[in-house]
Amino acid sequence: MTGRDRRMGNAPLIMLIFYTLFIAFVTLTPQQLDTGPYGPIGRLLEFFASHSATEWLTYSRVEKLANVGMFIPFGLLLALHLGRSRWWLGGVVGAGFSAAIEIFQGTVLTQTRFATISDLVTNTIGSGIGAALGLLVMVLLPPKQEEDRPPDRVVR
Repeated sequence: MTGRDRRMGNAPLIMLIFYTLFIAFVTLTPQQLDTGPYGPIGRLLEFFASHSATEWLTYSRVEKLANVGMFIPFGLLLALHLGRSRWWLGGVVGAGFSAAIEIFQGTVLTQTRFATISDLVTNTIGSGIGAALGLLVMVLLPPKQEEDRPPDRVVR
């Protein structure tokens, strides 16, 4: 099979487009989502801090886990779109996308956003994990049968 893996059709590409727009909305708008201590995340972290079993769950750790988690679907969908031969680009493109976000935040949104190397690293880890999961899905799923192809009607 040449080119990208066609077993899932255009679904990964369509979902990737919408998910990329979601990431852009979350990261490239001036206002951050729920950063105050009295928002839902702040109250939840306060609850966790009040229990010895979960006091290790700090805002910094939650933010890092969220960055990884946000980019896993990006790497996964990109790998599924590109196919088995180019699955690794899910991690590489995710790193580039993250770098572009951090540059934009550090140059244009300086009043409300902060560009950090930590975000770049955690986003890249997430997209790499997603790309590896995409490869795993493609390896485990059987290839699509070619029975949908119309018969060759050329007279020879």
